Amino acid sequence: LLLVRLTEAAWPVGLLQAIVIVGPAIPAVFLTPIVDTTPQKLSIFRKCSIIRFSSVMGMAAWVLLGHRLSALMVTVLLLVFFAIHIIASGMSNTAFVDIVAKSTPTTKRGTFWMWRQTIGALLTMTIAIPLISYLTGERWSERFPVNYGILMLIAALVQGFSWFVYWFVHEPPGRVARHRLTPRQQIARGVRFWRQDKRYRRMIRVLFLLSSTGAIGPFFTAFAVQVWHFPDTVAATFVTVQMLALMGGAVLQGWVSNRYGSRRVLILAASSALFAAVVATGAALLAPVGGIEVLGYPLSYRLMLLCLCFVGNGVFTAQLWVGYVGYIMDIAPARKRPSYVGLASLFVLPAGLVSLGYGWLAGSVGFEVVFGIAAALAAAALVLSLRMSEPRDELTAEQLEAFS
Repeated sequence: LLLVRLTEAAWPVGLLQAIVIVGPAIPAVFLTPIVDTTPQKLSIFRKCSIIRFSSVMGMAAWVLLGHRLSALMVTVLLLVFFAIHIIASGMSNTAFVDIVAKSTPTTKRGTFWMWRQTIGALLTMTIAIPLISYLTGERWSERFPVNYGILMLIAALVQGFSWFVYWFVHEPPGRVARHRLTPRQQIARGVRFWRQDKRYRRMIRVLFLLSSTGAIGPFFTAFAVQVWHFPDTVAATFVTVQMLALMGGAVLQGWVSNRYGSRRVLILAASSALFAAVVATGAALLAPVGGIEVLGYPLSYRLMLLCLCFVGNGVFTAQLWVGYVGYIMDIAPARKRPSYVGLASLFVLPAGLVSLGYGWLAGSVGFEVVFGIAAALAAAALVLSLRMSEPRDELTAEQLEAFS
């Protein structure tokens, strides 16, 4: 929403999502071999958290102090700092996933992810949403973009504290690779993974399709503001709905992951993404003006339809990352696990082009075309995820009992 207000265009939203998809591929090629050969991944997490904190503080500073610059220059600087943040996050997440894989058995990971997502959503609802509503509302004296800069500053401080707390967790010992690969060797390793591991190949296909579909999430808000002319304060409503859906999706994900495995979680992700995209397409094409009154409060038809989109997107968000990371944890050899996780982002690079295409199409053709394409991609992901195998089915009864 900040980028939309700065530029009055949809292309920065597409570029932002492209950075989210493309950014993690850089550490996958150049830095993941370091994770492979480092015995204690927590040291890598610590270094990356410092870079992540600095980049978010940089974004907040440019929004707060960049009033002398043009809106385009501030937008470019924001995207540069955001790209640094995403690259560091890609490295940090690879180390984090390996720590979780070493410390949490496959039948308990669903519970771990459930509590992680649920507590995060609760904090967002009780702290972040009231702040967003207040700072973007009429009662706050400072206007755009200062209010957004203050929000980003608070986010940087809270995130920095949470990363600092994680510095002190206990990391179990694990197996590490003996030799550090060069970037060329790392890419060749990824090609071998693709050719030799059928389960990994199928999972990557599903991940690419779902990443392309999930890129429409920010376009829901852009559509509401640009086409239907909703005020900025509607962002608080959308975040509330998405957080409630994420909490419900996290509980569902935890139960499904523990009981049935990560394949079912990916199926749920594809189903919820398809629901959100279909509703968005229908809303963009057919949504009527007007609304109904519930308990004395007017409710717009268009607002309700967009809230349904955020319900689907919230459930999707709760499932996707947990689903594909959990699947990789179950199929990857311990010494190669960081590369399995990191190289997944390399294979979904074309999804970044899809996101850029969304931004161009939204501005030149219409948001309904973007949502329709996303619906088709989600349908394809659902079909492919139904054909995947479940790694947990290969475990013996004794192994499952030991995990339980």
